[in-house]
Amino acid sequence: MKNKLKLLFYILIIVLISIIAFVGVYTSKTQFRDNALPKYSLSSEFTGKRITYLQVDDSTSDVIKDKDGKIVDSIPEDANKDDYTTEKVPVNSEEVLNSDNYKKMKEILDNRLEQFGTEYYLVKVDDQTGDIVVELEDNNSTDTLIQNSVQKGDFSIIDSETKEVLLDRSHIVKASVVYGNNESGAVVVYLQITFDEEGKEKLAEITRNYVETEETEDSESEENHKHVSIIFSGTTMLTTGFKSEITNGELTLSMGTATSNSALYQYISNASIYSVLLNNPEFPITYKVTTSEYINSNINQNIIYFAVGAIVLVCAIVVIYLIAKYKTNGLICSLGIVLEIAMLLILIRYTSTVISLGTLAALLVLVLLEAYCLMKVLNKIKENESYESVANATIKTYLDMIDLIVIFLIIAIVFTFMKEVAVYSIGMTLFYGIISIAIANLVFVRGMLLAKYNTKND
Repeated sequence: MKNKLKLLFYILIIVLISIIAFVGVYTSKTQFRDNALPKYSLSSEFTGKRITYLQVDDSTSDVIKDKDGKIVDSIPEDANKDDYTTEKVPVNSEEVLNSDNYKKMKEILDNRLEQFGTEYYLVKVDDQTGDIVVELEDNNSTDTLIQNSVQKGDFSIIDSETKEVLLDRSHIVKASVVYGNNESGAVVVYLQITFDEEGKEKLAEITRNYVETEETEDSESEENHKHVSIIFSGTTMLTTGFKSEITNGELTLSMGTATSNSALYQYISNASIYSVLLNNPEFPITYKVTTSEYINSNINQNIIYFAVGAIVLVCAIVVIYLIAKYKTNGLICSLGIVLEIAMLLILIRYTSTVISLGTLAALLVLVLLEAYCLMKVLNKIKENESYESVANATIKTYLDMIDLIVIFLIIAIVFTFMKEVAVYSIGMTLFYGIISIAIANLVFVRGMLLAKYNTKND
């Protein structure tokens, strides 16, 4: 009786995992019932892709200088215009337009996209012209991703009146997202910027000289409004003074106070964008987005149905064959095939493995590998139907197939580090598939067979 209950327990676990994988887990937190499992990540083969073209900015900007040669923002209304000169200066000087900087642009873009958590991307650069092509999956966040990735990434703290640069990004060691709670218990999200030793000294000097004081009748207005502007990617983040001197070399900027999960997510997302851009080098060249176009998927829906149908057909043939030839043992091993596929699908969801046609091909290979492994186990048991034979059959089979398993693992690991999504998806699927097969066979199939043969002793 004990072993019958054990066998039933294994079967119930397999049924539960299969329901989760093939049907889902639905919750009703809102008026709609949503699947609690992560969605599958589909490659651009299925969803289409966005191709964005970047070109070196060849425009010029007007630089205004006073009679002393000092750069100013604009000519004052009451000033003598003859004391000022305006000249057009290229946004990108000739010195920065070279192949080394073009290659550096690609490297920075690759790093930014990876750190933004982009599942699939491809960056191509022309070493001669500097033209860049960025290929991304098309989804709801693609436009935002492009906008954030192509920011120049410059950072500086300047005197808000004189525009003198007091501290720049060359002294930044790292930027990170941190959290805290205010007096009311709400979560405050901060961008924390850590500077090197020289930057630490400069920051201390800035915060010592630009201290906000309460305005009084006796105080001088200019002193009370001596502020700095924090500039990021050419835009003023804020203009402020400091309440006290900062001596630890860490500038902490508030990104917002969250009173809801949606607001918290938004503030964290904004802070994370700043941290990624600051933790990577500034663009050596200024670019402009010329066009961004959507490319439809070139895979017909019928091809997907055919591929999925082929996998289902192969599984059905294998299951029928196992049951017809090995009877109850074949049925138990068939449950192992179902479990292996179910666990693989769950792993693909939770690891955000991109699904492509290569994924479906790898899944078919894994089904055949599992069938081959199970038939070797069943043949060993058939030669000697005893409890001892069953106990050792699965382990001996894996030892006999160790060379084949190692080959598949090497292929999986090598493919996983490939940039092409079709190859990468094959590698990830094979890797997680081998893990699923090992768990299904060594734990569940072996456990069910042992429970079945042990029922004779009950």
